[in-house]
Amino acid sequence: MTQPTDSAAALRALLHHERANLLAQFESIPAELRATSAGEGEGGWSAAQIIEHCARVEGSVARMIAKSGEMPRTATPEELQSALLTERTIGWVRERTAKVEAPERVRPTGTLDADAAVAQLQASREALLVAFSTTDDAVLDGVAFPHPFLGPLTLRSWVELTAHHDARHAAQMAELRSA
Repeated sequence: MTQPTDSAAALRALLHHERANLLAQFESIPAELRATSAGEGEGGWSAAQIIEHCARVEGSVARMIAKSGEMPRTATPEELQSALLTERTIGWVRERTAKVEAPERVRPTGTLDADAAVAQLQASREALLVAFSTTDDAVLDGVAFPHPFLGPLTLRSWVELTAHHDARHAAQMAELRSA
């Protein structure tokens, strides 16, 4: 089980590791099949759609962090403590046994080919890393935004969540490849 990260360097390493795994799973699917959908629902997304979804989630997190400087820090220390990722929530995100339907705003449009989806994913990672590295630690740890399934998370937890989200969808791609 992956533990929550406790330093910026550890978080960057986790982001890099999980993204490399996601892309390796994507590349293991033959290029001519990357846009082929496996059916209905989240489990039915094509490899390109999975990549697009990950990019949309990560881009949303980058925008959230970029806007955070304008947000009041009104959360109490207790609220901020409960807005941290835990081993349990990390496990819930990474394990694919709990099926969830992505909110509309982060569902893939299905209009991107595989190359465009990967380009969007690279751009979203760059935006996330810029936002993360240029935002004060007091903001990253002092502002919480609600997650649709996990409840409030600090901005730093949202950044970490993107790595675990990549792991979830790397497993989905492995399932797609096996199907």
